[in-house]
Amino acid sequence: MEPNSEDMRNRLLSRLPRPEDLAEYRKEVSALLEKNEKTLRRQKWYAGVIWFWVVGLGVAIMFLANMHPEKPKAAWLAASFGSFACFMLIYGAAELTKYFINRTRVELLKETKQVQLQVLELHDLLRKGGVS
Repeated sequence: MEPNSEDMRNRLLSRLPRPEDLAEYRKEVSALLEKNEKTLRRQKWYAGVIWFWVVGLGVAIMFLANMHPEKPKAAWLAASFGSFACFMLIYGAAELTKYFINRTRVELLKETKQVQLQVLELHDLLRKGGVS
């Protein structure tokens, strides 16, 4: 277990930028976060549209299925449309859940990158001050 964790530590530390490339790394982080925010806004819009569509479709199906309850095929149609509406509601809920998970991931990435930049700035400050 010990060599594996050491190998992982070395791989993670090799990804850190050098303090002299801090400005370039800050630009890269800013571009990455902006890209993630743009994707998140698109997912939010998509999840909202899907949810409204699913709810509207479910209401329409329930309304149409119960228009003629006296006909024998109406019960079968109501059951099949009801099942379809339930599956569509599950799909809409899955899209909303996916959006909430991605939003949390982006927020965590922001915080992690902010802490990483602060550590790199402190390291650069100590290096420039002659204390290392």
